[in-house]
Amino acid sequence: MDQDGYGKAIRLTHVLAASFAGLIAAAAASRYRKQVSTVVVDDKIIPKVDKSESGRIEKIEKFSHYVARQLGFEDASEVPELCILAQQYLQKSKDCEQSIFEYLVNEKDSESLYVKLVDEFERCILSYFAFHWKQAPFVISQVLNTQSQHKTKLKEILLAATRKQRFERVTKNLKLTRVFSTLVAEMRVIDDGDKGVMVPMDLSERSPVLLFMGGGMGAGKSTVLKDILKESFWLGASSKAVVVEADAFKEKDVIYKTLNSRGHHDDMLLTSELVHQSSTDAASSLLVAALNKGRDVIMDGTFSWEPFVEQTIAMARNVHKCKYRMGVGYKVAEDGTITENYWEEVNETEEQAENSKAEQHSQKPYRIELVGVVCDGYLAVIRGIRRAIMTGRAVRVNSQLKSHKRFAKAFPKYCKLVDNARLFCTNGVGVPPKLIGWKDGDHNLLVDPEDIKSLNNVASLNAEADSICELHMEPSPVMEPGSVWNDFVLSPSRSNVQKELRKSIHKIEKSVGKI
Repeated sequence: MDQDGYGKAIRLTHVLAASFAGLIAAAAASRYRKQVSTVVVDDKIIPKVDKSESGRIEKIEKFSHYVARQLGFEDASEVPELCILAQQYLQKSKDCEQSIFEYLVNEKDSESLYVKLVDEFERCILSYFAFHWKQAPFVISQVLNTQSQHKTKLKEILLAATRKQRFERVTKNLKLTRVFSTLVAEMRVIDDGDKGVMVPMDLSERSPVLLFMGGGMGAGKSTVLKDILKESFWLGASSKAVVVEADAFKEKDVIYKTLNSRGHHDDMLLTSELVHQSSTDAASSLLVAALNKGRDVIMDGTFSWEPFVEQTIAMARNVHKCKYRMGVGYKVAEDGTITENYWEEVNETEEQAENSKAEQHSQKPYRIELVGVVCDGYLAVIRGIRRAIMTGRAVRVNSQLKSHKRFAKAFPKYCKLVDNARLFCTNGVGVPPKLIGWKDGDHNLLVDPEDIKSLNNVASLNAEADSICELHMEPSPVMEPGSVWNDFVLSPSRSNVQKELRKSIHKIEKSVGKI
């Protein structure tokens, strides 16, 4: 079963239920396809695919070839240097911007052409990854394998066939190492905040703060958090705060690092999924330890699973009275009964209870704040795929969309449970996040009537979509003025810019070919 980054794991006993859910999802996806017809898509903008006789996709047009075609070069071999630059830009290779400038340096208005070419690369990224989402793992592997094109089909088959055995061997060999390293990582995070750094007010004189940074993967939480940490309170408190983030543990996981270091890009998604539960357990362990100590905490997650979030808030409300530990989590009994118990009170001995009572006597109740971040599901998918290419951390597109949808639907309910809430939207390109909703104290959530549509659009998206065309029912918000797809990808001025770039690129490639 899907989870929000904390608490729940997939169980084999859910296979039948998942199959039934799959039928429902397929029917829902079909309903979206029938109703959606407003997204303007020229066939030219869809990446080309080669299919087998049975209809299975065997090959998808390379990104570099796609860029060449968008610029009017049907044969990518005409522009080999452009293809190299496009590939480097997609992967954010070192010095790629410098290489682009050097490519255009001898052209008149080279600086202007540089901006236009970079913008065109961005537009191509936004359109190339807007389709074939169910093939995302294949597309990502294709991008990352560009520099090793000599890998044979036989090798791919062998890697796929031995993946389970390789994963089991690495997991077995590093099991104890992982337990120790994860424990050390947790201790370091807790201890790092115990240094004598000035904070706004001593914790004994104020309530500690638990800040939830919530939103689906690719929503832009990291960008918003950077701005939050510049606020007066966090400027002083952030250096001693405990940051709880499952992805941070995942990147430090010895099994994850070992499997990733082998360069088998086809294993990327399964590698992330393999260590998902251990990293979320480590994050939960760190969270409860920090709350027991009364520390300021910043918790980053998708917060898409309501029972976990509700139980976590309830624990934080009561942790100044008694200590907690991790519960059994999400469990399904043999008779199908589901129990969810993510946290439980610690039954202490009389002596321990006296010590805890003395320690907690001065601890004040937590102030709980929520910062939610939403963006159009289409943009989140693009960001997620791009991040996978650049960092090696991948997630299934449909799981990603589910997390966005669930968080958006649950956000109004979460607002009633916290002391302060803010909602940001990151739908813009090259513009700061926009505050579209806020709540303080016992007041209701205040929203911008127009901007709150962003939250409603995410709450109603089709999590089983295979492309931008299936994401929303009509009228699709993707085609509304102000959307990235409408204003940036389908910009009326784009064809003239492409014509200007094509002329210069043709000239450059011709001169390079003579050298």
